[in-house]
Amino acid sequence: MALPPNPNRHRNDLGGVILGALAIVLGSAALGIAVNHFSPHRLPIMQQAEGGRLPLPAGLTEISLAQAKAAFDAKKTPFLDARGSERFAAGHIPGAHDLPAAEFEKRFLDLAETLEGAPSVIVYCESTDCGEAVELSARLKEAYQGQILVFADGVKGWTAAGYPVTKGEMP
Repeated sequence: MALPPNPNRHRNDLGGVILGALAIVLGSAALGIAVNHFSPHRLPIMQQAEGGRLPLPAGLTEISLAQAKAAFDAKKTPFLDARGSERFAAGHIPGAHDLPAAEFEKRFLDLAETLEGAPSVIVYCESTDCGEAVELSARLKEAYQGQILVFADGVKGWTAAGYPVTKGEMP
């Protein structure tokens, strides 16, 4: 004798599929966070610190607009623009080098000789809430022996102060 079909069978199957998919998504997110935490190229979690600024990892120093301008005028400290080549070409601090955080491994060696012997570098991106300068600085910590200074106000703060900006691909 055959049993009659169970009308709730498909409902139970759909619920199981949804729960399974949710478990995969949550498990993937947890794994991603764990891998990022232990990665040598750890990406900062983009939380805002007090004042709307991104928190800096240990060993990095934030500098003010006045300090960045003084270093610019002294022409002794290299500036590194972490934003990406298109935004760099659209306008950057004169003399800055284009070193997008996302292309660090590919492009750092081109700048290594320029940075050699410099006691410090200044890293910047768009503004106080941009994470590219923090990401580039974290990667630089492994490859550069000098002090890494983060100009958090970035190119927006620089231009708002009326300081010069250069366009194009060259520093």
